[in-house]
Amino acid sequence: MRRISRLVKSSILGDFWKSVLKKNERAMLNDGQVRWIIKSKEEGCRSSDIARLQDISERRVRQIYSYYRKVGEIPQFKKPGRMRRDITEEERNVIRRLHGIYKTNACYLEQILSAHGYKINHNRIHRILVQEGLALIEEGKHVRKKWIRYEREYSNSLWHADWHRIKDDRWKDGWLICYEDDASRFITGYGIAEEPSSKMSVEILDSAIAKYGKPASIITDHGTTFYTVESEKREKGLTEFESYLLKNKIRFIVGRVRHPQSNGKIEKFFDIFEKKIRYFSSIDEFFYWYNCVRPHGAFDLSKIETPIKMFYARMPQSEMLMDPSILERGEEINCG
Repeated sequence: MRRISRLVKSSILGDFWKSVLKKNERAMLNDGQVRWIIKSKEEGCRSSDIARLQDISERRVRQIYSYYRKVGEIPQFKKPGRMRRDITEEERNVIRRLHGIYKTNACYLEQILSAHGYKINHNRIHRILVQEGLALIEEGKHVRKKWIRYEREYSNSLWHADWHRIKDDRWKDGWLICYEDDASRFITGYGIAEEPSSKMSVEILDSAIAKYGKPASIITDHGTTFYTVESEKREKGLTEFESYLLKNKIRFIVGRVRHPQSNGKIEKFFDIFEKKIRYFSSIDEFFYWYNCVRPHGAFDLSKIETPIKMFYARMPQSEMLMDPSILERGEEINCG
């Protein structure tokens, strides 16, 4: 049987659908292009030729010219989207008040405000914070980074430790040592010294353990205050920090070389420290705010879950420890 093939002419989209498919067409036409379209129509040019040269639909050309003939003015296209709603004084006051307490960014404040009964978009919150001088416009901040969260299930299963050189003028060039619980982001111990040392690392760690219990593991970088490289072990022996961990049966984990993500939580904490310390008159005041006031983004912001709260919430019941002196004094657990 002879096979009959037919040539079918491909369908051509009409002007209406061409117009629909050209998204943001109004934004693409500037004042000069609109004037040229009107001038060309006045000179008798065909709409199809104008549309082809401007890469728009014939229907759009006719709309522009029809508006000009009817109104007598060149069309002025508005920016697409909703009109921006003015900021109310109530919104400004509540955002200023809650930022004064929590000192967090717009994304965090959006959920905190929701917990207080306010529905305000984080972009609107950020705009208010910028106007109040409480936030900066950071280029590329809108680009979402790919990341995966790794964290321990229970408190005291792993602590992060590191030294940081302070940039704030009040304590400039001083060195801050911190221990951070992985599961709760709670800072269990901290101290300041003129220079990093293994002895100071041990003193702060010993004090933190006495108050909050012993971690199963500690992770640090290859800093000489913590770790002795293999080539020096035979000559110098273990650091005081390594000896302390060995004596107290705490597992020592050393991060990969040139891989700050291994100890990323403490690095992120130091970033927060440098950004927020300007709001506080002392370092102790900052740590109280971080541990006990500021809800952490790793947890439920609407419930104001702070590091100190999550430290005890994620502590295995069989290992619940606290400073014995608190019981002797009959005081409640606090961050002081």
